Amino acid sequence: MLLLRLIGIAAILCVSFNVAAQPQSDLTTDTIQIVNGVGDFGQSVVEAVGRLTNTSNGSAYSAITLDAKAYDAQDQVVGEGQGVLVNACGVGLSPDFSLQPGDSQNFSAPLELTDENAKIARIEVSSEGQPTDPSATPPLTDGFDQVTDDETVNVEWIDEHSLRFSTGCETDLFTQWTWNLYNIDNDATTQIVAPHASDVTDQMRSRLQLSDDDVFAHSMLRYAPDGNRLVYQNERNDFLTAYLDGTFRRGMYNNLNNRSLQGIYWQPQEKFLAYYYGAYGDPVYYFAGDAEARTISPPLEKNPPSDIVPGYSRDGRRIVVAGTFDDVTGYYLYVATNGFFELQFKADPPGNNYPAPIPLAHPTDSDTVDQIYVALPVDGAAHLECFNRTEGKLHDLAPLPINLADDERAWWWIAPDDSKIALAANGVNGGLWLIDLAALPDCGARTPVTPAS
Repeated sequence: MLLLRLIGIAAILCVSFNVAAQPQSDLTTDTIQIVNGVGDFGQSVVEAVGRLTNTSNGSAYSAITLDAKAYDAQDQVVGEGQGVLVNACGVGLSPDFSLQPGDSQNFSAPLELTDENAKIARIEVSSEGQPTDPSATPPLTDGFDQVTDDETVNVEWIDEHSLRFSTGCETDLFTQWTWNLYNIDNDATTQIVAPHASDVTDQMRSRLQLSDDDVFAHSMLRYAPDGNRLVYQNERNDFLTAYLDGTFRRGMYNNLNNRSLQGIYWQPQEKFLAYYYGAYGDPVYYFAGDAEARTISPPLEKNPPSDIVPGYSRDGRRIVVAGTFDDVTGYYLYVATNGFFELQFKADPPGNNYPAPIPLAHPTDSDTVDQIYVALPVDGAAHLECFNRTEGKLHDLAPLPINLADDERAWWWIAPDDSKIALAANGVNGGLWLIDLAALPDCGARTPVTPAS
């Protein structure tokens, strides 16, 4: 897929003003804002951003173009620009993208101002597109429910009845995401303030040495969902933890300046897996620890690298990786605390943009993993499968409603009672789905395996 990064903004200021949208036919624009910022080369940039919605009941639109005109208080044109559709991170979509009936998509239109000191009072955005037949959307499998079709990048289970989820750009700080509370029993979504948003103060940032906005944006600062500490990286990519207000700062690892931190996967009691890779197709390196800066696994260069984002067990000890070891390609169970390493099943792993495996301990014996949920491609489509370690058998449970380009990603998190999986994805086909495991074929008999694993 050909992608275009429109503007790399180091600092932005959103300005409110009067909007006059001029849609063509079924394409309507809303939530338009002017964003002032600094580009990749230090230049001032101004762009109009918003949402474009296809209100048609029967036509999709492709080859979409947008024209933006900015006016001052005297109704004089002070800026113009051409716009394109973009994803949540501001990256231009493929030219063959088609906006389906009822769907919305972000757009961005960089503006060229007649005077850099011009004051924009209102903006008009018009759009054009080529009508085309809509794409057939396969029905969801029984047991699957879609919560949102917005690009979803994080989920935090509260209990088996409710969860928090956030939408936006995965590389943004958590305070820039849009957060929602979802009640499963009532099928109700309520927008909320980001958890711990009030803890992000100038004093806290100073204590963490994150006062510089660029360094702060790079920090990947994340709070433990069930604790009172946070983790982050500094400008040298050293990995550290701290208390909520930035006190009691503790370092875990340094010499990570040549690594790209891609995510933090939390488990109970502030345990986490931090994983690193450069791009799609690169090996994934990782380490496990807790927010008190206690290490659980060896350092990342001492752990077996993985072709996928590793799966992480609730107790923090077991990690599921995929790759070729001793000339055998498949999925392996790695016990980080004692070095146990065993092939589970042979399979060609997908890319590192697929959801990580979910290793589950036996319900009455927490010292053994007896099931591993995995996402695997089957005939070119993603499927939910489950490996039963007692049987040594992989069970195909259902197709998954994700369709990922190489630069798009999916994640999932299992409910505290193991009853459901929350599946999230970003990109043009992104969203959040709940998977009711009781409605799917089972994963065979659950029997403890061995204490060592």
